[in-house]
Amino acid sequence: MSFLARMLPRLRSGPCSAAAATAPTAFPSFSLLSQTRAFSSSPVAALTRKPTKIKLKTHKGAAKRWIAIANGNFKRSKTGRVHLNSHMSPTRLNRLGEPAYARPIEKKLLRRLMPYGN
Repeated sequence: MSFLARMLPRLRSGPCSAAAATAPTAFPSFSLLSQTRAFSSSPVAALTRKPTKIKLKTHKGAAKRWIAIANGNFKRSKTGRVHLNSHMSPTRLNRLGEPAYARPIEKKLLRRLMPYGN
């Protein structure tokens, strides 16, 4: 039994007694709210509302390292180019400056991690 189905009889009925209706409480019950508010947040409206698509979260670690390109692939920069590379040859440093592209197995994972092609 869903939460709304359990709450529907309680929401339709008023307060149990006159003392309960007049006694101030820290948390007012649903029945003490105005008719407009009660109508706008009624369980019937919640049941008839069309379900929306759930927003997917982007994996921030992947988004900082990978960039989606137009052909559906992903590219990243290679490591080892920033510092501690004075002993490397210029040819090796040039190779490290070229982008690296995702392999097919990585592409499948990256599509899940970055659903909006971040």
